[in-house]
Amino acid sequence: MNAVLAPATFATGARDIINSLETRFLHDEDLANDLDEVLGAPSGPVNMPAVRRRGPLVFRRLRSPEPTRGEVAELGRAVTRLERMLDRLITIAKRREWMPPYPNVAEAIVRAEAAREQHRTPVGDYTTDRAHLRHLAMAAADLLAPLVVINEEGER
Repeated sequence: MNAVLAPATFATGARDIINSLETRFLHDEDLANDLDEVLGAPSGPVNMPAVRRRGPLVFRRLRSPEPTRGEVAELGRAVTRLERMLDRLITIAKRREWMPPYPNVAEAIVRAEAAREQHRTPVGDYTTDRAHLRHLAMAAADLLAPLVVINEEGER
């Protein structure tokens, strides 16, 4: 026998599931690791340096003045990945900026959208793409911080 949920019950349950998935994304270790790799790992407890994992080639210093084709391709993939993550963060922030306790993210959303629109795809120039990657990461970190703080206070 199939049970049919009332529309209000279904809507409430769907919103709860979406909020749960969004919260998991905000605390996703891959997102945190990507931002740490681009921006530098934050300090650990009592200002001890955080443990760094050996990241992809794009985040390491080049051994030669000219990047290899592989390094350029890897950078392109990193830019694309971070653009997708930033898109998702923007969507979450837009939904949550109107939910109590009303995180102050309006300016961060504007900055994130501006960073995203700078150039939507990797251009193949290593220096330009690397700068764009860093700009995307700064915008993502700026947007993520208030959303995670609000969430950790248990108010969502």
